[in-house]
Amino acid sequence: MPAPFDDRDLAVDFLLTEPRLVALAAADPLAARPRLCLADLAGRTLPDGTPAELEGRTPDRVADSGDVDRWSQTAGRPPLAGAQPGRLDLAQIFNLTELGSIIWFPPVSIARRHPRPGVVYRTASDLPPLTLTLAWPQDSRSPAVAAFVRTATAVAKDM
Repeated sequence: MPAPFDDRDLAVDFLLTEPRLVALAAADPLAARPRLCLADLAGRTLPDGTPAELEGRTPDRVADSGDVDRWSQTAGRPPLAGAQPGRLDLAQIFNLTELGSIIWFPPVSIARRHPRPGVVYRTASDLPPLTLTLAWPQDSRSPAVAAFVRTATAVAKDM
């Protein structure tokens, strides 16, 4: 799971941290630039419907930053073309990105594994990295869960 998240009643183990990139349509004017910052993304939307320049922050984190007006202007917007924001699968996200309907912030590993001719990946100087963690019920005594955690952490260390 990407951190941070509500870890009440969960056992959590750190996996890895990796840089994120900006994924946008190859036809987007910003695609011609080798490096961006979040302010450059004003007016563009993330898959969950939040404004891109707010970097996917939740309403409480937006309130802390003083960007409440920008959040409230977009929060009541209808879902993207037949999809529920926040419930898009990877194929839908790539398709909407290619169409220029959204942008998003995939980790470098996703960008490497999914090159697409209609999507470009750019660095953003002020985009924080993604921290991935494992989380499972704190009271779990499953040998299968324990084996999965051991394997996942070992694989992550080799990355």
